[in-house]
Amino acid sequence: MKTHQKILSAAIASLLLTGAVVPSIADDLEDELQDIQGQIDESRSSQESWQQVIEDVAVKLKAIQADLDAANARLKSIQDEQAKVNAEIRQTEEEIRKAQAYLEQRQKVLNLRVRSIYKFGQLNYLEVIMGAKSFSDFANRLELLKRIIQSDYSLILEIQDQKAKIEAKKAELEQDRARLDALAEEAKKVQAEVAKKKAEQQRVLDNAKANKAAAAQMEQDLIARSNAVKDLIQERIRQAEAARQAQQEESGGSDDNYVQGTGQLSWPCSGVITSPYGYRTHPIFGRTIYHSGMDIGVDYGTPIHAADSGTVIYSGWISGYGNAVIIDHGGGMQTLYGHNQSLNVSEGQSVSKGDVIAFAGSTGNSTGPHCHFEVEINGQAVDPMGYL
Repeated sequence: MKTHQKILSAAIASLLLTGAVVPSIADDLEDELQDIQGQIDESRSSQESWQQVIEDVAVKLKAIQADLDAANARLKSIQDEQAKVNAEIRQTEEEIRKAQAYLEQRQKVLNLRVRSIYKFGQLNYLEVIMGAKSFSDFANRLELLKRIIQSDYSLILEIQDQKAKIEAKKAELEQDRARLDALAEEAKKVQAEVAKKKAEQQRVLDNAKANKAAAAQMEQDLIARSNAVKDLIQERIRQAEAARQAQQEESGGSDDNYVQGTGQLSWPCSGVITSPYGYRTHPIFGRTIYHSGMDIGVDYGTPIHAADSGTVIYSGWISGYGNAVIIDHGGGMQTLYGHNQSLNVSEGQSVSKGDVIAFAGSTGNSTGPHCHFEVEINGQAVDPMGYL
């Protein structure tokens, strides 16, 4: 699509620069140039809009995916925490069960002791001591009484302590259950957020597909429109050239403005080829599309030189190419230099090989500073490496 638009602009410009073109044809072409330039500007604006849409989609999808990953990570953390709390609840319930069983066993012992006292009455400790037969018997009886009293007291304390432990475990259990409920509620919210993010992601993807389809249709429409106008311009070129030749024959003169190149091109600048001539994945439409030239990576402001002597037939903005220069070298050869930061020549100007015609930049559809160098032979783009 870029090549079609560039050919149209260049062809019209070359006609307007030919002084021998009859006034009526020149006027018609002047009007048509304005009309086509308007179409080019419109298509450039549309392309930039689609490119921005696609870039926005990529950024939005990346942000959504980051949010989705964070939500899924939080959900996984909550689920792990729920599993941990459930394990703690099971452990606490088992501890309460064991403590309750032990309490019941000790309570039975205490109950037996109480029933024994009720049945036989409380021991008369004084009678037990005074009934001793000897000092040794007295000491033994006193020790026995001490053990009975200590055993009863320890049993009561043990039962009280066990009851306190059970109550503490029950409180802990309630806290764990409340915590589990809170985690379940949080998990529910996170799951809703995940579902929302997935729906948003799908919506963005669907919109991107629709935009891509619309962009592809726009591309086809522009190609068809460009081809139709190109055919018309080619016919005008034929008519204008015939008129020019007829006028030269009548006057017996020649076109002094015409500069013939050598046919052997030099590099427009020094740099690394970042994208060669041929088919590549288009940065906007995402499909394999023909690349009509080669890209040479350079810094902003790097001088761009004429690859051969010739006449500048176009110097200005071309959709996709940004600020561009087209030079006619004669013999059906033209060269194009695209994405410049600024231009150093004007239409109709004669240039010699090596003259500075522009300064490198990243205008038009470009991801960084470089020189798009294109060679055309008889209107068809060819591999520049075959002429360098």
